[in-house]
Parts: sequence; structure tokens; C-alpha cells
Amino acid sequence: MTESDTYLRNPTLECIASRHRRECLLALNRWGSTLPLKQLAAYLAATEQETSSLGTTEIEAMQVQLTHIHLPALESANFISWKEDDDVVQIATHPALNDPRFEQLLKIDADDVDAILSALSHEYRRITLTVLEAEQTKSRTELAHEIRHRLPETAHRELPSAEEIGLLLHHVHLPTLDEIDVIDFDPATDDVSFNDHPVLERIFAIIFERDDSAVEKLDGFLEGLADSYQEASRGTNSKADWPHFWNDPYYG
Repeated sequence: MTESDTYLRNPTLECIASRHRRECLLALNRWGSTLPLKQLAAYLAATEQETSSLGTTEIEAMQVQLTHIHLPALESANFISWKEDDDVVQIATHPALNDPRFEQLLKIDADDVDAILSALSHEYRRITLTVLEAEQTKSRTELAHEIRHRLPETAHRELPSAEEIGLLLHHVHLPTLDEIDVIDFDPATDDVSFNDHPVLERIFAIIFERDDSAVEKLDGFLEGLADSYQEASRGTNSKADWPHFWNDPYYG
């Protein structure tokens, strides 16, 4: 990730693209806002080993992973409050934790959910997948223009050209999506087509599923986040327009 595209990355989705971090948040939601570090490590180790009969070695190994990898990442994304010399982990006030859709994302259980959530953490790939889900097939050039059209305008930076976006699609983003089998990308023809993938379909269903009260639900969801985000939220009538929660980084 370069400095220039940091604003295109969603730290919330990047953070939960790890089963251990999702399990940490679920545990904190389930058992209380504050948990002893050792208890959290024991729970994650038991979940990973699929057994409650654990030795000290497994728990200590998980505690090392937590202190050096997962807890710093969760704290950086504003999900928890934790210091390295503390023996407790406390949940923070990230607005996503009050959203039922977010909890559903945390509960998805599949081998490739980490890779798909990681892919969705970049704006170019989110737009690519939502456009293709609706239209099934596009050329790389068409996708580049769609992405540029949908990028939020800002006074602080100039939007990249469609040609620049197209190059990044060709060399970075489309191969990444092709590798996890959510699209088929043919570099020779520049054609890109959508692949039905059960995990991606589940995520789309969580975020975009509509019923008669969908607009009211979305308005209430966005209203609840407005106080915690730098930009005012807005509704959407299109699957290609993700709610601001998935587009705008959370800075607390």
C-alpha cells in the first residue's frame, strides 16, 4: 500500500480480515466489555483447536499472537483499548459494534472469508465487485471509468485518471480478485466477469438485502453513525454505492 492510496483503504474491513480478530470482538460482545487477556487467549486457542482441553503451551502461544499481532491491530482500528503491559482488554466505542450487520460479518464462518474481506477493504475492488455483481461482465476500461466516476471528490487531492486506475486494475486489483475466484479476468482481452461465490454472496446479502423497510433501516443506520464520522452520511439506492460505513475510514 502506498501513501497515496491510503485513503482508499478501509481500516475496519482490513482489521476484521482475520478470524482471530473477529473472534476477539465476538468474545468481548458476548462476555462483557472487559476481559482478562489470558481468558481471551484461552478462548481463541480453544476455538482454533476445536477443543476445551488445552495445555499451557497452546494458551501461551495464542497470548503471544494476541499481544504482538491482533490486539495492536484492533486498537489501531479503534475497536479496543489495550496497553501492552495490561492484563485486560476493553472494547471501545467504534460505531460498527452497534450495527447488527457488522456482527453478522463477524460470524461468517468459511475458509476464504479472510481473503474476501481483505479484498473488499480497497475502494477499487469494492466498486469493481458491486458493479460486476449487477452487470456480470465489463471491460477493464469500463470498470476504470466506473471507479473514477464513483470516487468521492475532495479538495485535498486530485482524482486519478481513468488510465491510472486502469493500470492499477490490470496489475494489482483484478489479479487479486481473480486469485480468490470472485471474478474471471482475461488480460489478453481485458474482459472481466463476475463469479458467484458463496462468501461474497453472503456479504452482499448482509449489506444490501432489501425489504419494504430497507430505506428506513438504512437511514437509521446512517443516522447512528453520523456523530462518529467526519462526513455526514447519505442514503443509497444502488448496490454500487456502499453505505458510508464501508467507504469512509473511521478515525474516531
